[in-house]
Amino acid sequence: MNVEGEIPEAVVSGERGTQAWRRVVRAQMAAAADHGDFYSLGGELVATLLALEAVAGVLGRQVAGYGQGRVLRDDEGRDPSRRLALAAAHLGDAGEALGRGARSANRFWSAIGHIAVEEL
Repeated sequence: MNVEGEIPEAVVSGERGTQAWRRVVRAQMAAAADHGDFYSLGGELVATLLALEAVAGVLGRQVAGYGQGRVLRDDEGRDPSRRLALAAAHLGDAGEALGRGARSANRFWSAIGHIAVEEL
């Protein structure tokens, strides 16, 4: 159980990760095209997507079992267990999409890694 008012480490870390990727976008928009950046950022993109896929998996497992030993209510009067099952299914879909994204990013990373650059 979290201490009242304390933000859990996972939430703080997630927020920092989001902020960091937003800084990446701003920095890369201002940067000149550079092969080394393409390759390095491609690798980071793969690692990040794989980490997000893992987060979706952990959350999905936790959400699926969340109703055990708890009294849950739904703010719209629906069956909370059905709502949790739907939420878990959505996380499953998100995890699958992130996995597909990671595989595509990995193919980009591999393809860009085969390009040689010679400055004129």
